[in-house]
Amino acid sequence: MRNNSSSSSRSMPVPATGGDPAFHSAPRLPVPGAFVALFLVLAAGACGEALGPLVDTGPIRVVASVSETGRFAQLGTEVGQGYELAVEMLNERGGVGGREVELILHDDQSDVQTSENIYGRFATSDAMLGPYSSPITEIAVAVAEASGVPMVAPMAATPGIWAGRNRQWSVQMLNPGPTYLQGSVEVAAQNGAASAALVYEDSQFPESVAEGIREAARTHGVAIVLDRSYPIGQADHEALVTAAMEAGADLFIGGGYYDDAVAFTRAVHAVGYKPLMVSLNLGAAQTDFANQLGDLARCVAGNAAWLPTIRTSGFLATSEEFVQRYRAAHGSDPSYYAAGAFGAVELLAEAMIAAGGVEVLDRHSIRDRLFALSRETVLGPFGVYPLGDPNSGAQRALKGLQVQWQDDGAGGLVRRIIHPSSAADADACFLR
Repeated sequence: MRNNSSSSSRSMPVPATGGDPAFHSAPRLPVPGAFVALFLVLAAGACGEALGPLVDTGPIRVVASVSETGRFAQLGTEVGQGYELAVEMLNERGGVGGREVELILHDDQSDVQTSENIYGRFATSDAMLGPYSSPITEIAVAVAEASGVPMVAPMAATPGIWAGRNRQWSVQMLNPGPTYLQGSVEVAAQNGAASAALVYEDSQFPESVAEGIREAARTHGVAIVLDRSYPIGQADHEALVTAAMEAGADLFIGGGYYDDAVAFTRAVHAVGYKPLMVSLNLGAAQTDFANQLGDLARCVAGNAAWLPTIRTSGFLATSEEFVQRYRAAHGSDPSYYAAGAFGAVELLAEAMIAAGGVEVLDRHSIRDRLFALSRETVLGPFGVYPLGDPNSGAQRALKGLQVQWQDDGAGGLVRRIIHPSSAADADACFLR
């Protein structure tokens, strides 16, 4: 593990056993100081007086696993970048109550067991930040709950992680998965779509998105003429798109994660499918989506929790300030994955300060503040079900957007908001 000037520590995944220098790097007291400390303890004991909790002036240690390699690397890396920028800006302002924040990041390789080992090894940290994706977050939340460590989880949308679980230590930031593509169903129905083909990865989060699509289809009178799942990493994209075309679906919708969104978009064009609308999970929100696909991305829609054009203001920065700093660091605009990670640090820092007693951090007080906070971060509104509610920790304030790649009037593409109407900056475009 190495430290850098932004007080972020990085390493490869943590082994199941063995020491870590992050927890052995505090300087030893000089010998005279050690004798003074020993004298004070003995003197207090002789007088029958109990000392209060020992004051800690060292760094506040916050741990996170992020997917820098493996199937989630494309988006997981942005989560890590958001964490690092937020901690850098927080420490520029003096940290938390004058104490520097040390961010300890590890690559979980997009693997559930690796992430569990990381959080388990750092269960004595002051707080935790969640990983990318619902399946990895679920195991990280389990570790936080068992260890009694406050966790902000910015990148998990599966409702089942919180719904009915009475969580005590972890809070969710994203709007729930079932809401992700419901707006696209509404937009398609309002513009003449009578049928839909739903395809989705057979895993926790995409299944929750599919449930929301079915609900929206019933609400808006859209018949689902194809409803098909596919195993993780085994989608035959062209075969699924061909099945949708043969079923005559006006709306092609669903998917899994980013790579599937790219592959399905290519397949739509490869087989000559001309639905009214295409809406895919976790694709259109990414700038790289249009960079990779070029003109094939035209009129492809999807979900986004946030865009750089949205105006928000959090504890550490406004959205404009966040975008400017991110561009300077990485040469591109941030996505909502980076914005969510940045917002998670904002929430954690605010909760720590509101809890008071920064020199002696009290996990219970930090936890209580997190569950009670109702405010805006760079990502947008935050508010969860309170402690004592069966759904405690589940997000209930943030609402998602439907975005779409459209002509920019200069021969290129630009990402625009098409739903909800209160936030839209363009009407939807269609493939036919």
